[in-house]
Amino acid sequence: MRVLHVISSLDRNSGGPTTALLGLALAEAKCGLQVSVLSVYQNAPETGVVESLQRQGIGVLQIGPTKGKLGRHPDLAGAADRSVAAADVVHIHAMWEEIQHQAAKAAQRHKVPYLIRPCGMLDPWSLQQSRWIKKILLAWRVRRNLNLAAGLHFTTGTERDLVGALKLKSKSIVAPNGVDLHEFGELPSPGTFRSQYPRLGDRPIVLFLSRLHPKKGLDLLVPAFAQIANDVKMSGATLVIAGPDSDGYRAQVEGMAVRHGMMDRVLFTGMVTGVQRIALLAEAKLFVLPSYQENFGNVVIESLAAGTPVIVSDQVNLQAEVKAAGVGGVVPTQVEPLALEMLRWMGDADLRRSAQEKARPFVWENYDWMKIAERWKKLYGEIVESA
Repeated sequence: MRVLHVISSLDRNSGGPTTALLGLALAEAKCGLQVSVLSVYQNAPETGVVESLQRQGIGVLQIGPTKGKLGRHPDLAGAADRSVAAADVVHIHAMWEEIQHQAAKAAQRHKVPYLIRPCGMLDPWSLQQSRWIKKILLAWRVRRNLNLAAGLHFTTGTERDLVGALKLKSKSIVAPNGVDLHEFGELPSPGTFRSQYPRLGDRPIVLFLSRLHPKKGLDLLVPAFAQIANDVKMSGATLVIAGPDSDGYRAQVEGMAVRHGMMDRVLFTGMVTGVQRIALLAEAKLFVLPSYQENFGNVVIESLAAGTPVIVSDQVNLQAEVKAAGVGGVVPTQVEPLALEMLRWMGDADLRRSAQEKARPFVWENYDWMKIAERWKKLYGEIVESA
């Protein structure tokens, strides 16, 4: 079966949608599907990511450089038409930009069934950002594309429920993102990450690992950590803030740390990749993601795959699964509850040990990319048969 994935960026730094697409495409190729990817680029084409996909037999077509916020390019409509016509099913990731619209139009024209993964962009919080532009786009073309889809792919039941108020006509499919379990099978030796940052010594690590972006709740995390940093239960812990900067937001976060007198207790690492990323996840005592909106939270699953308990906000759509599995805590997007929850977890070794024992089995059972890809292989077949 020929599966075409459509996305607006193959840059790993662009966030969760791209990370999830890459994991899914690679797993589907290993499952025997004939996978291709259509994408655009703004400045320069991606090379490393494309080469890794092509090594697995995945065809990649990138169009660009694009112009404007919607990512327009004169060759895009023709490329989408040819790519869609050669596919049995199309999986579109996100929906606002020109590439998703052209792919949906081509699929409608060629009567090729297509799915749309909203990537959290239809959550109420997301719709309030640039509200009027999104209202216009929904009325102009996006609602029609959503309603004509063979299915809407949500990564959690929470995301599906949040979109219910829009009364879209397409059926809902809930299928999570996953992780490559081979990366987490044998964890790096303790100290692998610390060896790169001698100032850490043997101090416990409270970890934030994600894009440095205003929606990620760093304006909650830094003051919450400052409130409890000197409590005996923290054992002198360091807050490690890792991940790529987004539009210069790191400077603002550093300013928060300075204002709270925490620069000697906060370590900024920038982007962490490969073995060092997994080592950091494994060496942390606690992972914290207090986002104001998080459609899935791939890094939450990665942290659990490394055996590290998590604290997430109740706006992270994985929060129900985290709570039910007993692998972490859930808090509102407020400083005081976050501080108290971090202190509770850092001060209770038995609580952490219980979560650690459950974390890896929970991930292996529910978030193995290969199991998820096999399910998609079956779903695609059903969608094509019923088209």
